Amino acid sequence: MSDTAVVCNICGSPYTLPEDEVVGNLPHVLLCSHIFCIKCLHALESPQHVITCPECQMDTSVGEEGVDGLEVDSRIIGLIYTTRMNAKKGHSGDKWKQIRFSSPPSTAVVHTQEHAERRPDVVKVLDEALVEATANLEQLDKLHKTLLKGIQDQLRKEITRIIREIDEAVEKAKNILLKRRSMLLSKLNAVELLFLDGRKECKRIEERVKALRTAIQKARHVRQVPSLETYCNIDEILETLHIPVDVESYDMSALSLRSGLSCCLLVDSLAESINNCLKIANDGDDVILEEVTVEDFQNLVKSAPSKNCVEDWVGSSQLVPGNEDPIPKKKSTHSPKSMEEIIEDTGASTKIVENACTYPVPEPRHKERHWVQRRHHKLQTDKPSTTHPKLVHYVLVSHIVNPGHFYIRYMTEHKSGHKLTKKIGTLCAGESSHFTFSDEIKIGSLLFVWWKEDVWCRVTVTELFQKECFQSVTKCPASEVTRLCVYFQDYGFTKGLAIPSDGSLKGLNDCLRKPDSAARSEMSCWAPMAIKCSLKDIIPSDTVRGWSSEASEEMRRLLGSEAVEMQVFGKDGDTLMVDLKKPPMLSMREYLVFMELARFYSPMPASRGSVALLFYPPVSPKLNVEVKAMVSHVNTPSDFYIQLVENMEYLLLHSKLQDCYDSSTQCSEFQIFCPTLSQACVALYDQEWCRVQVTGFPGGQRVEVRYVDFGYRKTLSVKDLRQIKDEFFALPEMAVWCTLSDVDGLKEMWSNEACEVFKELTEQKFVTVLAQKLVPTSSPVPICLLEFSDDCTGASIGDILVKKGLAVNCKRTQVNVPKPLVATVWDPPFEEKVLPEQTPASEELQANLSLPTCLKDLRVRVTHVTSPGNICVQLLQFDGQLKRIHDMLKCLYSKSEPPEMEWEAEMVCAANNTGVWERGKVCSLSFSSGLAEVFRFDFGNKVKLHVNSLRPLHPDLIGSFLLECNLSGIRPAGGLSTWTATACDFISHYLTGAMAIMTIKDSSTRPVLVSLFCSNRAGQNVSIADFLISEGLALKERKAASTSQKALSEECLLSEQNPETQRTNNPAQTLPTPAPRINPPPERVQTHAYPPPELPPCGHTVMSISAISEQGVIYAMTHQAVCEFDRLRVRLQQHIKTIPRQKNYNWKGVLGCAVMGTDMFWYRGQVLEVIGGHVKVRYVDQGLVESIPVCHVYPAVLCEDVPQLCVPCQLNGVIPLGNGWQLDAVLLMKELLLGRPVTVHIMEHLEDPSGCVNVEITVDGMALSKIMVHHQYANFDSAISSKEDYVVKPPVPDLDDWDVNTEGLEEPQPVLGVYKELKLPINWKHFPVRVKHIRTPNEIFLCVLDKSGGKQEEGESLEEALDHVNMSVENLSLLSDFPIECPCLAEYSDGRYYRAKLQCFSEVTPTVKLLVRHVDFGSDDILPIHKLRQLPASLYHFPCAAIYVKVAGFRPPTLCTELERIPYQPEWSMRAMLEMIDLLNGDLTAVLTATEPQLTVFLYNVDGTLVHTPLVEKGLAIYE
Repeated sequence: MSDTAVVCNICGSPYTLPEDEVVGNLPHVLLCSHIFCIKCLHALESPQHVITCPECQMDTSVGEEGVDGLEVDSRIIGLIYTTRMNAKKGHSGDKWKQIRFSSPPSTAVVHTQEHAERRPDVVKVLDEALVEATANLEQLDKLHKTLLKGIQDQLRKEITRIIREIDEAVEKAKNILLKRRSMLLSKLNAVELLFLDGRKECKRIEERVKALRTAIQKARHVRQVPSLETYCNIDEILETLHIPVDVESYDMSALSLRSGLSCCLLVDSLAESINNCLKIANDGDDVILEEVTVEDFQNLVKSAPSKNCVEDWVGSSQLVPGNEDPIPKKKSTHSPKSMEEIIEDTGASTKIVENACTYPVPEPRHKERHWVQRRHHKLQTDKPSTTHPKLVHYVLVSHIVNPGHFYIRYMTEHKSGHKLTKKIGTLCAGESSHFTFSDEIKIGSLLFVWWKEDVWCRVTVTELFQKECFQSVTKCPASEVTRLCVYFQDYGFTKGLAIPSDGSLKGLNDCLRKPDSAARSEMSCWAPMAIKCSLKDIIPSDTVRGWSSEASEEMRRLLGSEAVEMQVFGKDGDTLMVDLKKPPMLSMREYLVFMELARFYSPMPASRGSVALLFYPPVSPKLNVEVKAMVSHVNTPSDFYIQLVENMEYLLLHSKLQDCYDSSTQCSEFQIFCPTLSQACVALYDQEWCRVQVTGFPGGQRVEVRYVDFGYRKTLSVKDLRQIKDEFFALPEMAVWCTLSDVDGLKEMWSNEACEVFKELTEQKFVTVLAQKLVPTSSPVPICLLEFSDDCTGASIGDILVKKGLAVNCKRTQVNVPKPLVATVWDPPFEEKVLPEQTPASEELQANLSLPTCLKDLRVRVTHVTSPGNICVQLLQFDGQLKRIHDMLKCLYSKSEPPEMEWEAEMVCAANNTGVWERGKVCSLSFSSGLAEVFRFDFGNKVKLHVNSLRPLHPDLIGSFLLECNLSGIRPAGGLSTWTATACDFISHYLTGAMAIMTIKDSSTRPVLVSLFCSNRAGQNVSIADFLISEGLALKERKAASTSQKALSEECLLSEQNPETQRTNNPAQTLPTPAPRINPPPERVQTHAYPPPELPPCGHTVMSISAISEQGVIYAMTHQAVCEFDRLRVRLQQHIKTIPRQKNYNWKGVLGCAVMGTDMFWYRGQVLEVIGGHVKVRYVDQGLVESIPVCHVYPAVLCEDVPQLCVPCQLNGVIPLGNGWQLDAVLLMKELLLGRPVTVHIMEHLEDPSGCVNVEITVDGMALSKIMVHHQYANFDSAISSKEDYVVKPPVPDLDDWDVNTEGLEEPQPVLGVYKELKLPINWKHFPVRVKHIRTPNEIFLCVLDKSGGKQEEGESLEEALDHVNMSVENLSLLSDFPIECPCLAEYSDGRYYRAKLQCFSEVTPTVKLLVRHVDFGSDDILPIHKLRQLPASLYHFPCAAIYVKVAGFRPPTLCTELERIPYQPEWSMRAMLEMIDLLNGDLTAVLTATEPQLTVFLYNVDGTLVHTPLVEKGLAIYE
C-alpha cells in the first residue's frame, strides 16, 4: 500500500506527511466531522474566518492560527505512517533475500569470516547489561512494595470517606422525610371535620347525662328533706327520671366512618428517585456505581458517548423496552446556558427518549403536538388510578418569567426544531424576503428575525413605533419603523429591536425579513415550539407583592438548560398546568414551597380578625316614587336586577376603571393569587373591567363571582381577578335585586316561556320603577314595572304577563300615580279625626294663602329651607286648592305654543317644571343659553328652565300658597349675627320635604315667627329649635327680664306703697317663713376707653396690616407701632402677674379692659358684647376680635399713656355690594393683606380720631380698590367724577433747588440675587471634606477643605469680611423685602451676623417670623424680621461654604423597630442619626458620583472604608 491511498474528497489529492522542508498535505477535521485537505480548507475560508462545509453546510469558525489550528485526523495520519513503514520494511527484506540467495558460497565464507573478526566482545556487553538489569529489578521490587502498601492505605481512607458521605446523605434524606411527614400531618385537620356530627352527638349525650344527674340529685334531696318539695317541680323531676334511653335515636354511624384518606408509598417511584438522588459519582458527574442491566458487548460498543448530548441514553429515536433500563453515559459538561447558546445548538444531535409504555410512540411534529397534549391531559385527569406506566415528557425550559409563567420545548421535537431552523434560513436567503418601500408592518404580523450567526427565527410583532411618533401604532410603512418589540414563537421571550433610521431599508433588511404568501402558508403548518406553562396549585408566598425575583432566579438556577421531566395536570386557557421534576429532587413545586418562596393554593374564607373592604349596599328606590331605571339582568320575573339611571357618577367611575386597568403593566401589578370569600375585586366582562365580589370556590383555581353593578354571576379563573383600589369603593353597588310585585307564576313557578317574554320586555331596556315595600338588603325589593314612555302612561309589565296567561295576580292593586307620602321621618303620629275632603265644587277657588283663625298645631309640609330664619312651608289644608290651581294651569298651557315675547326680570309666569305647570316669577335671564331662573311661588326655591317652558300667567291665578317662617326663641351660636353654613345645611337636610306641626307666634312679622315640631324615629314630637340648641348650632334668645323677676319687682313695689294692707292681709296664725336666698347683685364697674391712635400724616406710609374685621374694617400698624407693641406687652405682664379673683361684674359700663389671650399673655382690649359666659372683645392694639370667657377679662385700663397702636381704616372711593362687605370679599382682603407691609395712602384725617380713616392701599403696585372692583365685590363711588381722579398717584418728591452735595450719603442699595454655589472637584478621585451640618443620615451639608477656595483676588477671606461687617452691623439697613431665596445677614445665637437666605414665612401672628438657612453652615433658624439685615456687596461674591449633598450607598431600612424617629423624616430613627453623627467626626474624603438631579457623593474614612458601613452592620440602614 502506498502513501497515496487516502485522498481528499474535493480535489482528489492524496494526504502526505511533511518531510524536511516539504510542506505536507495534512487532513483536518471540521466541527461537523467531515475531513478535507489543508489546500481545500484554505480555499473555503471566508474573510470572516468561517469555513462552510460543502457537504452539510455547517459553519466552522477558525481562530487566530487559521486552518492550521484545526484538529488533524490522527487516524489517517497513523494509516499513512503505517503504510510508509511497511513499505520501507518490504524493500529492505527483498534486498537481503536477493543478496543471500544470489551470492556464491566462497564469497559467503570469506564474508562470514571477515564479519566475525569485526564483531565487538559479546561477553563484555552481556556483563554490563546484567548489572544494569539487576539494579532495575531491585528498584521495581521496592516500587511494588510501596505501591501495594499505598493502595491499601488509600483504599481504606476512600472507603471511610465515602461511608461518611453516605451517612450524611442518608441523614439529610431522613430530615427531608421528617419534613414531608410534618407536611402530611398538617393535612389531617380535615379528618376532624368528618367526625363533627359524631362530636355533636357526644355533646347531646353529655347534656342528657347532666340533666339526669341533676334530677337524681334533686330527687335524693327531696326524699331526705320532704319540705324541699315546695322549692322544686316534682313533676318535671319525675318526668326526667322516667324518660327511657332510646339507643336508636342516637347516631352511632361515626364509629364506622372512614375518611377515605390513606398514605401510600410508591415504592417504584421512590426507588427510582433514590437511584437518581442517591448515587456514587466521580467529580465529573460520571456515574461509576449504579444499578444497571448488563447487555451484550455489541450494544456497549454501539453506544459510544456523544459530546453534544444533553443527556445520553442508548438509541437515538427508539424506545427502550419496559423491562430494561437505559445504560447511563457521561453527560456533557458543555451544555448551553443561555438562549443564544440554545439557538446555536439547534444542530446538535440530542438523544432524549420518553420512558413511556412498551409500545412505540411516534415523535410529535408540527400540529400533532397539541393532540399529544390533549391525550396526555386525558390520561392524567380521567384515569388517575390506572396501573399502566405513566407517560413521561422530557422538556427543556426555554424562558422563565416566574413560576406561574414560563415556556418549555419538548425534547422529542429537537430534530423538528432543527429542520424548522433550516427551513426558515432557506426562506430568508431569497430576495423575495427583503422589505421594499411599499411594504407595511402591522401588529400581530409574522416576521423572521436574524438572531445570531446566520440563525433566523420566526417572531410575532407585539409593539410598533413609527418615526416621529411617541406612542405605539398598529401599522406602519417599513421605511418609517424605528423600534419594534417581537415575540419569539419558538422560545417564548420578547425582545425589542431598534432600527437605524438612515432613509434606506438596509438596516431593516439586515435584521428582519418578511414571509411571502407561500412562506406564511408553510409556517402555518408548524405550531409554535414554545408552550406556555404554569406550576399547578402554587402561589407566591407574599400574595400582595406577587412572585419575587428570588423565586424566578432559584427556578432558573435549578433548571438551567438541562432536560427535565414534566407532568401535565390539565389546561387553563392557553396555559398547561404542570409540574417539573429533576433527578436531584422530587418536584419543583414542593421545592419552592420548601424554600418558602411559594405556597400551595388553598382558598379560605376571610378571617374574623381582618375584615376586608366591602361595597356599600345598593340604594333602593324610594317608596311609591316613580324612578327611571334599566333592567340589567334577568333570571326570572321574581329574580332580576335593575340599575337606577339617575346616578351619573357611575359612568365616570366605569370610565376611570377602564383607564386604570387597561394597561398591561397595571394589570399584572394588581394580580390576585389567593382570593377570599366575599372579597371585592375587579374582573373582565365583555372586554370591559367591572367590579365583582367573590361568592364561591368551585375548585381547580376557579372562583364564582357576582358582578355587583349588573347582577349576573360567572365562574372565572383566579388569574382573571385583579385587586381593586380603594377609590372604587366610593359608589355603592349599582345592581338592585328586585322581584315583580302582585304577580306570581302559574302553579307558583315561572315557566321558561314567561321568563323569555319577561326578558324580551325588560332586559337592557329602560323602564319606570315603583317600589311597593321597603325590605332589608338581603331580600329582593318588590316593585311594579311600567314600560317607559314620555307621557308616563306606560303599561304594567305584570299586567302584560297576566294578559298573556303567563302569570296570575296574587293581590290586585291599582297601578296609578301614587299620592305623595304623608308619613316620613319627621311625620308626627296624629290621632285626631281626619276631616272629609270637600269636593272642588263646594269651595271657592283661592289663589292666595289666607291664615286660618286658629294658629296652633297647624299641619304643614316643609318645601324649602335656607336657614333657621327662612323656612318655606305649605299648609296641608290648602292642598286641595293647590291641586286645583295646578290642574287649571295644565288645562290652560299644556297644549299651548311658546309666545313670541321678550321675557324680563320680575315678570310672573306659568312654568313647566318636569312636566308639571306651576306659578313663578322670572328672576334673571341668560340670553346666550336661553335659560331663565324662575322662583317657584308655591315652593320657595329657584329652578333654571328654558324660556320655551314659560307662559304668561293669567291675572286671576297670580298668588302663592307659600308661608315664610322664622324659628322663634333661638339665635345663631358663636356670637355671630348670621347663621353658619353648618346650621343651614343641617336643618335643610333634616327638614326639606318633611311633615311638621307648626304654631304661629307672631303673624305680623315677615317671616312669621313660629315654633316647629317634627316626630323622631321613636314617634315623639321634637322641637326643631331645641334640637338645634342641643346640637350646638343655636343659642336661646335672651330676654329683657323674666316673668318671675317682673312679679317680684311688682310685689316689692306694692309692699312699699301699702305696708298696712300687707300686714292686715297676713293672718297672725301664719308661721314666719325664711327669707329667700338671693344672689348679690353684680358689681357695677365703669371704665373709659383707651385713647385713640395717633394717625400718621396724610400721604404714603408703609404700614403692616394686623387684622381685618368681619365688616371689612382694616387695622394697620406703622413700623414704630410694631416696635412699641413689643415693649408694651412686656409692660403689661409686669402689671398683672396672676389672674385676678373672679367677681360678678356688670359689664354695661366697661369700655376698656385687660384681656388674657390664648397664649396666656395679657393684652389691652375693648368690650363689644356680653354673650352668656363669654365676652366679645377687640384687641385695641391689633384689631383682632374674639369671644373670651369672662374669667379671662379684667375690667381695668392698663398703660393709659399709650394710645391704641392700630389704626382702623376703610377703602376710599368704593362702595361694597349690598352696602356691606361679603364674607368672600373679607377673605380675599385677608389673603392679600394680613402679615405683610403695604403702602397706605391716607386721604384725610377725620374729626373723630376713633373713626375709620379713608385710605387707599397699594398691593404690589396695584390699588386694592381696583382689585375688589375687579372681583365684583364693590363698585366705584359715583361721587368721584372719573376713575382718573380716583387713582392715587405716588407723591412727587418736594425738593428745593438747593445746591447740596449728597455724595456718600446715599443709603446703599440692597443686593438681590442668589449666592454662588460651591463647586465640587470633578476631576479628583478623592477630595478631603468636612461635614458642616447633618439633616438626616444620608443628607448632609459639607465643605471642601481647600485653602484657596474662600479668598477673593485681594486675599481677604470670608471670615475676615464677616468680622468687618459685624463691627458696624448697626449701620446696615433692616431687610424690607422678603422674596424666597433672598440673600441677607441673619443673627445667630452667639449674637454675630452670618450670611443666610430666606426659605419661607414661619409665623405671621402675633409677630412675623421667617425661616432662614445659614448658607455657610447648612443649619436652619426661625428669626423675627428685626434680626435680618441687608447683605453688603462685599459678602455677595463669596461662594457658599456649605453645600447640600446626598450620601449614596445606603437608605432607610424597610422595617424599623426603633420607636423614636426623626420628626421631619420619620423613616429614619434617632438612633441612626446619633450613630451617623459619631461616624462623621474625623478626616473624611468624598467621591462625586452624580450631579443630577442632586449632588450625590460617597464618603470614605481614612482607611478607605465607606462611612455608612457600621450603620448597615447594626441594622439601622440597608444598602441601596
